[in-house]
Amino acid sequence: MKKPILKKVMALSMAATMLCLTACGNAGTQSEAPVESAEKTSDTTAVVEAKQGESDGETVTIGVWAEDEQKRLEAAVDGVEAATGVKVEFIQYPSDSDFWDNIPAQIAAGTAPDLISCTNEHYLQYIDQGLFESLNEYIDSGVLSTENINEVAMNAWNIDGNVYGIPYALNPGIFVVNNDMWNEFGLGDAYPTTWDEVLDICKKVKEEHNMPALCLNVQEYHLTNYALSFGGGWDYGNNIDAPENAQALQFLIDAYKEGYIITPTELGLSWDGAVLVQQSALFSTAGAWYQLTFETEAPDVELKYLAVPKGGNGNGGGTMHTAALVALKNSKHLDAAMKVMQFAFGNENLYKATVEVTSVIPANSEYFDLYREQLPDLAPLVDYLETSQPFAYPTQSKKFADRLISLMQEALMNEESTLTGQEIVTQLAEEFGNK
Repeated sequence: MKKPILKKVMALSMAATMLCLTACGNAGTQSEAPVESAEKTSDTTAVVEAKQGESDGETVTIGVWAEDEQKRLEAAVDGVEAATGVKVEFIQYPSDSDFWDNIPAQIAAGTAPDLISCTNEHYLQYIDQGLFESLNEYIDSGVLSTENINEVAMNAWNIDGNVYGIPYALNPGIFVVNNDMWNEFGLGDAYPTTWDEVLDICKKVKEEHNMPALCLNVQEYHLTNYALSFGGGWDYGNNIDAPENAQALQFLIDAYKEGYIITPTELGLSWDGAVLVQQSALFSTAGAWYQLTFETEAPDVELKYLAVPKGGNGNGGGTMHTAALVALKNSKHLDAAMKVMQFAFGNENLYKATVEVTSVIPANSEYFDLYREQLPDLAPLVDYLETSQPFAYPTQSKKFADRLISLMQEALMNEESTLTGQEIVTQLAEEFGNK
């Protein structure tokens, strides 16, 4: 099915009430905020504006709010002024929500940064509001090259024939196993490749150790991984009530009611990684950010990184999380900003920093081997890209996510609830679908 035809909105006003994941996703638990959304750059609420007019050449500004993100981009533009005559300065925002609260008015006033890093989770609403610049002209003219950039990631940024971002980092959804617990419980050498096999392990762990084996963080990131692995997905609002989506949600509802699933909320924890750190569950859907967390909080725990299991008639695999450089509308230095992007994507610094700073796969396939060499424990993630797909949320993605979470929490946590997976996706399709 085609992606929805997005309205061409001329007015650049938007009430950005949505909390964002990494660059323009949603905040909340750490699992929802992968590596790209690391720590906030400041605890204050004031925006630190870039200084202007200190160079004879043009100055391009880049908006950031995560410390690790700034480190990656600083590496990417190291040497750009000498090579192009364009100076780069960073505008620091205290948080992603501060950024999206301020940016519509700044775009209208012509004071917004020229470039930002954005992810493909909750981005459609911003494209729909006309906040991003189409890069087609610069790609067609050869100023920007997409050679060797992962095709699925590029497709995620091609909306109705317009490319709105060039990806530089990839983070596939995965299935993480606490391998120490796996070995302690004597679960053998064969790891699960289907959700039915996961369920069999859950039953065994429940019977022998009286504990749930599977952690479910009831957030849209995790629920979408399940939907995709069953052969479903939201398809930008075109496929919300697909039977595969209903089947995926019903699988979770049934497993929870059997006592095979634990949620972070029940343990007073903020995210799924914390559940595995304290060994209150054996496995969870996850991402590469687990590596950094466990190195810091549980360095002696061995993890196993698996592909998201297959469910129903699906092919398995999960989400494709991409970070891309995006040009904002009304930039006074658009051509200069394109020179900066051309420089950043034309040298190895951005991709090396993506690996070294954040343990994330570079979007350029020429650097896959670098990732494998430097992060051998995470090397299998490169292979999982083949079955990864974009999140493909409806345009009103945060409202959709909030409703999805609310309905699933009702189905799981309310003992009197009779909500089924089919009823949930039917309600979501009625509210957010394109049919």
